[in-house]
Amino acid sequence: MQWDFGKLRCQGFSCPASSAAWTRRCRIWRALFRPATLCQATRLKARSWRFTMRCDFPNGSPSSRLGIYFFLKEFNMHFCQSIASGLLALLFVTSPATVSAQQSAAKPAYSFSVLEATPAFHSLPMLALREFGSEFNLKLDYMDLQGGGETGAVFAGGHGDVLMAGIDKAFGFRHAGLVDAKIIGVVLTSANWSLVASAKSNIRTMADLKGKTVGISGPGSSSDMLVRWAVRKAGLDPERDIQMVALGSVANLYAGLENDRVPAGVLVQPFLSRAVSAKVVNVIGDWESMSYPNSVIMVRTKDLKENPEKFAFLMKSLKMALTRMRDDRQFAMRVAKKVYPTLSDADLNTQLDHAIRVLWKPMDGVMTKELYENARSVFVGSGRLKASEIPAMDDMVVNLR
Repeated sequence: MQWDFGKLRCQGFSCPASSAAWTRRCRIWRALFRPATLCQATRLKARSWRFTMRCDFPNGSPSSRLGIYFFLKEFNMHFCQSIASGLLALLFVTSPATVSAQQSAAKPAYSFSVLEATPAFHSLPMLALREFGSEFNLKLDYMDLQGGGETGAVFAGGHGDVLMAGIDKAFGFRHAGLVDAKIIGVVLTSANWSLVASAKSNIRTMADLKGKTVGISGPGSSSDMLVRWAVRKAGLDPERDIQMVALGSVANLYAGLENDRVPAGVLVQPFLSRAVSAKVVNVIGDWESMSYPNSVIMVRTKDLKENPEKFAFLMKSLKMALTRMRDDRQFAMRVAKKVYPTLSDADLNTQLDHAIRVLWKPMDGVMTKELYENARSVFVGSGRLKASEIPAMDDMVVNLR
C-alpha cells in the first residue's frame, strides 16, 4: 500500500491482518503519530507488532530515516473501530478526578525514551525493563535501529534521552562536538562481535580478506570499527584492501553469509553459534570474549545535571535486572522467551549461561578503568582517532550507583 500525506510520502508493506482491518489500524496510527510517517508493520510474534517509520522529502534532500520501532499490543478489530468513540467518552463522561486517580495509581516512577543500536542477546537486561517495566516501577519507550552510526545520528538529532550503543559513539560525539554526553553505565562488557568467513570461501586468515567484501551492521558502527582495527593489525588497509557493506541486523548478516551475498562478515550470539554449528561459517577473528565496553548507557550531560535522580533510578533498575538475570533463571527465561520466542529452552539456557559468563560479567553495570583503556586502544588501533583526541575516563564517565 502507499499513502500520500502532503509533502511526506509513506509506503506500507505486507501485513497478516485483513486489508480492511489493516486500513482501520492505519487510520488510527496515522492520527496518533504526527506528522504521519508510518511506513511498515511486521508481525514479530503472537501478540506484538513492529513498526518502521521512514520519511522521503521530495525537495531533493536525502532521505531521512529514523527507523523507529514501536512495539504495541495487538488490538482486536472491535477496539480499532471504536477507539475514537472511546476516547471521546473518556473526555466527556469520565470525571477529571477519576482520571487523575487512575493515572496516578498506574503511573511509573520514571519514563525513558531509549535508543539502542543493533539489539541482540546481550540486550536482554535492558529489554527486561522494557517488557516487565511494572516490576521495576518504570516505563521504557524503546526504539532500536541497525548500526551504531545511524543510531548515534538519531540521538545527535535530539531524539531519545538514553542511548545504548558502543563506546565509540561517545568518543565520536566528543571529537566532533555533536553531543555533550556522559557514560553512566555499561551492559555489554565484551567486544561481542566475531569476524567469520563463509565455509564455501577460501578465506582462512585475516590476510585472506584482501580484495574481499566484509558485511558489517552499518557505517560508523562498532562492528565497522572492530573490522578496521583487526584488518590494520593484519597489515592491511581497510580503505584500500577490503570493501565493507552494511547489511543491517544480525539476522541479515547471517542471511548474507548463508546465501553467499558476502564472503565474510561479523556475527554475534545467538546467530554466531548457529552459523558455526551449521558449518555455514568459519571464525577467523574471535573477539567475542575480548574485554571491551561494546554497549554502554549514554545520556546528555544537561539532562543528567537537571535530573540526576531519574538516571540513577534507571541504573539501579538495570542492576536489579542484571542480578535477576543471573540469580533467577525463571525470570531470565521469561525475558528470553519474550524476545526470542522461536528458540528452544535448551538453546536459551545455553545462551544465558554464555551471557552471564562472558557478555555481562561482572554484571554490575559499572564502567571500569580497564574497560575504558581497552576501548581507547581499539579505537586508536582502528585509525579513527589519535590517542590524544580521546578524553580521559573522568571526563567521560559518571558511574551512577
